[in-house]
Amino acid sequence: MMKVLLFGVLADVVGKSFIEMEEAIDVETMRKNILSKYSLLNNHNFIIAVNKEKVETNISLNSGDEIALLPPFAGG
Repeated sequence: MMKVLLFGVLADVVGKSFIEMEEAIDVETMRKNILSKYSLLNNHNFIIAVNKEKVETNISLNSGDEIALLPPFAGG
């Protein structure tokens, strides 16, 4: 199992600050699995971070990676 941290509105939508998912081979597979299980997230944009680094391409996942879903944010 892998733990996926949720922040901001994403945590509100799911109703918890993290979810546990079956291990996934890569980021895109994980994203599809999450969206199929938590379909309300389809209505929200989010960034995926692996080990505190924003992911912009489909990369492989390893056991123990820290995964987070981050809503869009604006700084000031």
